[in-house]
Amino acid sequence: MPATSASTGPAWFGDDRPPAKAPRKANVFETMLNHQGMQQQKELFPYFDPGDLVPAAAFSYSLPTMPRFHFYHYNDQQEIVLCMAAEGGSLTTGQLYVQNSTHGVTMFLKKPAAPEMENYQLSIITIRMKESGPQNEAKIFRCSSCNEIVFRYDRDVHHGPAHKYYRELPNVRLYADAVDAFNASDRICPACGEQQEKFPQDIAGWRRYAQYVTLANRAREQIAEAAERPMQGASR
Repeated sequence: MPATSASTGPAWFGDDRPPAKAPRKANVFETMLNHQGMQQQKELFPYFDPGDLVPAAAFSYSLPTMPRFHFYHYNDQQEIVLCMAAEGGSLTTGQLYVQNSTHGVTMFLKKPAAPEMENYQLSIITIRMKESGPQNEAKIFRCSSCNEIVFRYDRDVHHGPAHKYYRELPNVRLYADAVDAFNASDRICPACGEQQEKFPQDIAGWRRYAQYVTLANRAREQIAEAAERPMQGASR
């Protein structure tokens, strides 16, 4: 806990300046109650500004008919993964893992096609926003047969979409857009000619997240506009 001074407010590690952002707390397990899908990062705090540390929760669990869920992710900034809890996961409970700048992303389960929720993992993924942009992230699909790059989608995530009321974790929209673009392509490997399966967008939840943030801001804007209009039928 930060020290408190009546004259200066909270002091952080000997720095007498008050914090630029209000300290907040979140329960990562409770956050999962409104999670949108497999491996869809759910931000714990609405802070994505230059220099910020951005922790986000993500989970996955086994399903008997689990489709192939595999891609590669590139980030200018290395990500740190803390496994909060797992059963049958590739990471163990309490394990801390530093990702390479380019890393594979799967369900991180030893048997993803097991009975429903027999295996699961829940992790916190923390990235740092650079002090200044650009900050490039990319989603990469490799051939399931020969591992050649079939599709790559890059974006500067340093500045997220401009919403008036509620901010969104910008890399989630990148994932959704990349999957849509990949699924709409011919998905043919340039090396061996193998056509790749479509990526399961629905199970990931990335598009739902982007839609819900957009809808929440749109609805909030509408009610604000309604409040500014004179009441119809008011007495004269």
